Amino acid sequence: MTGGVKYLIAGLGVISLLMTAVFAQYAPRKDAIWARSTEGATITLDGVLNESVWSQAESLKIVYGQSAGLPTSGWIKDPGGGNGAVTNATDATVKFLVSPDNQLYLAFTVPDTSVCGAAWPIYDGVLMSIKSINTGSVLTSPWEYFLTWWETTDSVGAPPRFNGKFGGGYPSERTAKQKAAWDAGIFVDGIANDPLRDKGYVFEMRVALDSLGYDATKPEGEIIQLNFSIWDADYFYENDPLKVYSTRTSWQSFWNGNNSNVGRVFARPDVTVSSGVLPDIPPEVILQNGAALPAPAIDGQLSEAVWSEVDSFKIRWDDNALRMTYPGVGPYRSGQFQPSLGLPPPLPPVLDPAEATIRIFFRGHYLYFSADINDQLVQGSNSYDAIDGIMLILGDRTDLDLDHKMIFKQLRVNFNGTGQEMGFDFLPEMVDSSDTEFGVSLKGNTTINVNTDIDEGFIIEMKVDLTYIGYPPDLGDKLIFMGVMLADGDSFDDPLQNYGTRTWWFRENGGGPATPWAVMDPNVSVGIEEQQAIVLPKTVELLGNYPNPFNPTTTLQYSLPATGEVELQVFDVLGRQVARQSAGTQRMGVRQIAFDGSVLSSGIYYYRIHLLNRATGSIVKSQTAKMLLVK
Repeated sequence: MTGGVKYLIAGLGVISLLMTAVFAQYAPRKDAIWARSTEGATITLDGVLNESVWSQAESLKIVYGQSAGLPTSGWIKDPGGGNGAVTNATDATVKFLVSPDNQLYLAFTVPDTSVCGAAWPIYDGVLMSIKSINTGSVLTSPWEYFLTWWETTDSVGAPPRFNGKFGGGYPSERTAKQKAAWDAGIFVDGIANDPLRDKGYVFEMRVALDSLGYDATKPEGEIIQLNFSIWDADYFYENDPLKVYSTRTSWQSFWNGNNSNVGRVFARPDVTVSSGVLPDIPPEVILQNGAALPAPAIDGQLSEAVWSEVDSFKIRWDDNALRMTYPGVGPYRSGQFQPSLGLPPPLPPVLDPAEATIRIFFRGHYLYFSADINDQLVQGSNSYDAIDGIMLILGDRTDLDLDHKMIFKQLRVNFNGTGQEMGFDFLPEMVDSSDTEFGVSLKGNTTINVNTDIDEGFIIEMKVDLTYIGYPPDLGDKLIFMGVMLADGDSFDDPLQNYGTRTWWFRENGGGPATPWAVMDPNVSVGIEEQQAIVLPKTVELLGNYPNPFNPTTTLQYSLPATGEVELQVFDVLGRQVARQSAGTQRMGVRQIAFDGSVLSSGIYYYRIHLLNRATGSIVKSQTAKMLLVK
């Protein structure tokens, strides 16, 4: 992988102290938190939180009227929840732990003077979504965990109800199997569903991570993808409808689907309640500074030196191995979709999948973006589901929606029905009102809407004026939240064979499903290799593989002390080499390679990385590490 993005994979390997020191220069991440290991301490689910490990757990503050953290946390007074003024706003504390037997523990402490529940949306409770890990799927499934007083109307003192994955009902109605997968202890300081004043409630939850495909016990740990919202309804039983109101306050997303973004809960066996200072969680992406090279002309040609020097990544239809090389939660939030185009099932096969090479860097207060797209059948269309083009999605740093969370702007370029390249969504406004511009060129003998030839593809180039989407001229905190979607439509003489596809890196559109935590680092320059974001060791260091066990693909992470030719070697338990794979030329830094073991039998395998140092001609070898293939 090369690439305007320098990928940094946190939590999936043991990051050296030197690297940690460098990562500390960046602003702390607000989309991520550590869950320390309990070291085997017993936790009783009673809602009391009297175990000492809870006092050592990391916590989030969830306060109505304040963001719980960039980029997509929010709050709202529900318009359907009554007209009363918010007089007892949410001010909750959420804590996180994991246990050595692969359980996630959460504690929601919610002060509340009116604990109650009625019909939607008037109720107290916690709506949480945890995304499962399915390495063979395109986009992992969201599962609902909903503990709430919803529909407990007229039942004074009623406990909250379980809803969502693994069954619902009141605590006494749940089966042993349901409780094993997900359970909670509940403490109410007061009486629910009555007019008297309460002090609040505590939900002490446990989720079996193996039920969702996670294994927080492996040495490299896990990144558990979740989001939640705390719902707060007050005074429903006061017999004064003018006092009733309902609010919700969220961390990263309100809902239980693939919306907005996910919070990242990092867990690793060596990060415990007694391990002391936490490892830094670095950004998932670092964008390079292009100030050392001349700015490119925005003509779709990519002929300037900066485009050949800047890092890149690829987007490709139906390539799960490629997705597994994306940073952080990218392998699980990136994905693809084929709309029906109004045709009956089954969907026609994708005969000519497109591929895009994406390059991104910044220069001053401008973001430069290019997409070099290979496509043998280029077409224009007025139907969104059938277009050929690219969409850059950027978070606006000052524009919030009604939920008080960041609005993402869609900057889309594609060919219309007459074959003309055009800007769509928010891009025309930016071109008209700022220094934003875009250019398009066709590669080789490519034609638009001519199906009798074989096309090569096209190039889209953008210069985005970041000050128009809320950035100060100096870029402020240098954070940027984004995603890229590649659209590919193909039409044939037989309309039943027509199809459209969308393939995305982190974000399909303005609504989600995720965004990387990215930094525009002025000290990481395009074309100046000496200015690296990471202080590197003198040897190749292996940072683990993920997932492990795997079937059939896994991604190996490692750090390189120099730029050079990288080769992966895989051996069986008898020491016989069973696979050899080139990663091509890779720059110094934290890098990765996807390995496909589909031709191998189940079992233990060993691997190492060889680096041919370009500058010295010497070969640097890593130590050997173990991985497990399970079919």
